[in-house]
Amino acid sequence: MIKFFRKIRQKLLAESKFSAYLIYAIGEIFLVVIGILIALQINNWNESRKASIKETKTLNILKSEMVTSLMELKQDQESNVRFYEAALNVYHYIREEPALVDSMYIEFYKSVQFNYSYPNKAVYETLKSGDLGIVKSDALRMLITNIYESGYERVIRKITTRRNAARLLFPYYKKHFITKKIAEDNDWAVYDFYGIPNDYAFITNDPEYEALIVEAIRGRKIVMDDFTRTIKDVEHCIAEIDKYLKAKQYL
Repeated sequence: MIKFFRKIRQKLLAESKFSAYLIYAIGEIFLVVIGILIALQINNWNESRKASIKETKTLNILKSEMVTSLMELKQDQESNVRFYEAALNVYHYIREEPALVDSMYIEFYKSVQFNYSYPNKAVYETLKSGDLGIVKSDALRMLITNIYESGYERVIRKITTRRNAARLLFPYYKKHFITKKIAEDNDWAVYDFYGIPNDYAFITNDPEYEALIVEAIRGRKIVMDDFTRTIKDVEHCIAEIDKYLKAKQYL
C-alpha cells in the first residue's frame, strides 16, 4: 500500500502537476489522521472493555462478601431477639414472681448470653486501596463504602460496648445460679442449658439483679435496632449492585 502511494507521488511530481500533488498530499495526510483516530478509538474501546470487565468482577466479589455477611447478620439477629426476649421474661419473673418451672431456667440462662458478630471485610479492605475506584457509579461506590465504613462499624462498636456491659451481669449470674445442660450426652453444641437460681426468692427481690436485667434489656434493644438497620442497608446495597450490573448488560 505504501509503495502504491509512493508511485502516485512520484508520477505527479514527474508530470509537474503540483496542484494535483498538493490535493493528493492533503488527502494522504487526512487518511493517516483518520487511521490514527481509528486506532486510538479501538484502543480506547479495548481499555474501556477491560475496565468494564474488571468493574463487574469487583462488584460481584463485593456482593458475594456482603451476601455472606448478610446471612451471618440475620442469624445473629435471631439470637439477639431470643436473648432480648429472655431478658424481658426474666424481668417479668422479678416483678411477678411466678412459680418456678423448667422453661424459666432456660430464660435465666439465655438472659445473660450474648452473640458476637463481625461482618466480613477482607475483600473490601483489599479493594479500597485502589480497585474500588473502578466502580464508575459514584452513588453505588458511596453506598458500598457506607456499608463497610459505617454500617458494619456501627454493629461492631455496639457489640463491643454490649459485650463489656454484659460482663457486669456474668459475675452476678455465676454467683447466684448453677448452669446445667438440659440433655445428658456428649454434644454440647445443640442443646440449651438451664440457669438454676440458688435462691429464687432472693434474686427476685434483689435490686441489683433487677438493675442488671433492665440494663440488659435496654442494651439488647439498641443492638437489635442497629442490626435491623444494617441488615436493611446491606440488602439495599446488594439490590443496587444487581440493578447496576443488569443495566450494564444492555449498554
